Amino acid sequence: MKNYTPLQLVLILAPFVFSFALGLDIYIPIVPQMIEIFQTTPFLIQLTLSLFLFVTGVGQLLIGPLSDQFGRKRILLLAAASYALGSLACAASTHIAMLLLARILCSLGACGLLVTSFALVRDLFSGEQSAKMFSFLHGSIGISPIFAPLIGGYLATFWGWRSIFIFLTLIGLFAMYISQAHIEETHHKNLRTKLNKDIFKRYWEIFSQRQFLIYALIAGLAESVFFCFFSISPFIIIDTLGVSTQNFGYYFATFGSVIAFGGLGAGKTIEKIGIQKTIFLGISLMLLGGVSMLGCVYFARLSLSGFLIPMVFACTGAMFLLGSAAACALEPFGHIAGTASAAFGSLEFGIAAIVGSIVMSFSPYSTIPYGVSIVVMGVLSLSLFWPSRHKTLALPTTASVSPETL
Repeated sequence: MKNYTPLQLVLILAPFVFSFALGLDIYIPIVPQMIEIFQTTPFLIQLTLSLFLFVTGVGQLLIGPLSDQFGRKRILLLAAASYALGSLACAASTHIAMLLLARILCSLGACGLLVTSFALVRDLFSGEQSAKMFSFLHGSIGISPIFAPLIGGYLATFWGWRSIFIFLTLIGLFAMYISQAHIEETHHKNLRTKLNKDIFKRYWEIFSQRQFLIYALIAGLAESVFFCFFSISPFIIIDTLGVSTQNFGYYFATFGSVIAFGGLGAGKTIEKIGIQKTIFLGISLMLLGGVSMLGCVYFARLSLSGFLIPMVFACTGAMFLLGSAAACALEPFGHIAGTASAAFGSLEFGIAAIVGSIVMSFSPYSTIPYGVSIVVMGVLSLSLFWPSRHKTLALPTTASVSPETL
């Protein structure tokens, strides 16, 4: 890579992360309308979100090793093309089955963009420096929810729902341009590992590593807090509380701001108090958010403040967990960073997709299932973290970037 500063590198990689985030966020305001547009059920429409997240996670198990064999830049270009084609197919869909298939193609592209971006960061950084970079990248995801639902709401209102997916097609084409013009290969040929039957040994090496498994599960539980909000918020805010589709984006922007500033705050917090204390703080905020959400429902009727304020606590806590957990999970696997990033992402997003589907199997018009799920995930995260907090491999405090990789 060129001699980019960490901030410049985050800005260059941000469009790849945005592609994944936009794929989830931009049509959330019209999720209730999609039920009527495609004459289908709430479950199948919600499946377009869960399936997107699940394939993004599981697909990394293949795409990560491919990036270890063929390099980061080539996979980024192919992934961006898949994202653009899948989005265009979504715009052309006339049946829910066609929409679901198109979303799979789009999610494979998002998967490639996401896992390769994280592997690229791991190529260049390690230790607390990588934790800060991962936190900043996760924080950049928060920029998408700030404006994506607003864009989606207005696009659907003035140009119809298909214009939302045309917009995503353009994002995919822009990602292709960034990949070609500003990304240089960081995984050189002498470091590459071939995709063969040994991949099973590599995944066994990764998944059997206790440190990886603990922190990947914690990240999955934290990601579930976000995804459940994606799934339930339009039903609560639009259908139950009566906010218009266009104005929904302004309330959803609160959520995006939490992710954006939470990611930046997590990076700074790691610098001051270290990774382990940051994780404990994140779990504590998650529990506070879940308990306060249930308390608001119990002691008062459902309201925007009773939904959004507890969500701010819970999502800030989850944001504090993601970057720290990623650094702890991936630290032992610098030699197979792409494969390890893929394994990490598969657990992170796979767990979130499953938890989101479970929560949506209950009434989407009540915050009680969401509040209970946050409390349960906070308790599970604490039970995973607390016994192993002093057993995590020591993380270096400076970036391990060799001159050859720059």
